[in-house]
Amino acid sequence: MTVLKALMLPCDGEVVDGFREIDVYDLPTACDSTVTGLYLTGDVDQEYLLDQRPLLDSFVTGGGRIVINGHVQRKFLAGLTTWRTLDFRNPRDLTLSRVTEHPVWAGTDPKSFLYSTGAPGPVPFEELERIGVAGFYGRGWYADLPEGTRVVHTLGTTYAPIDYDYPFGAGRVLVHGGNDLLQFASAARGTERLRTQLLRWLEGHDD
Repeated sequence: MTVLKALMLPCDGEVVDGFREIDVYDLPTACDSTVTGLYLTGDVDQEYLLDQRPLLDSFVTGGGRIVINGHVQRKFLAGLTTWRTLDFRNPRDLTLSRVTEHPVWAGTDPKSFLYSTGAPGPVPFEELERIGVAGFYGRGWYADLPEGTRVVHTLGTTYAPIDYDYPFGAGRVLVHGGNDLLQFASAARGTERLRTQLLRWLEGHDD
């Protein structure tokens, strides 16, 4: 059982925190029958992934799971829709609301993802509101979602979908329309469990 993390840089296949890190351009050879899940970082080459759509479609329909981070502009997998910029003016427009529970985010507070700050260690939410910067989790959304979609999080008072997943064949696709989810797995936020829950989901243990 293997979970790949595809990055936009040369990698030697080392396993880091349970993820086997590969160069995205090595995907055709790395994605073999032992792979259950694939994590795509937000900066990977979407033009290249578009060329690999038959491989990705086959992987997911055969039972694989994939996490897609960032701003989808090329429909490199069936069911994907393109990312749209959110019209926002203040942190309230970027507030994260959980509309459906999901095993990847289980036990985490949506408020813990809203602000980022350079202050070390845990910072009370009230202090984050004063000194933090909102929007690192995501500043855009997705419309025209595929049939069977489960929206997990929305943004602002318009409830614009930012996190969603959907079934495709025997597998599942999870899309996060912002910076890489693994960046938000930290003890300071109280969200360190996000990393292990992502890994577990990609291994196929939770629905």
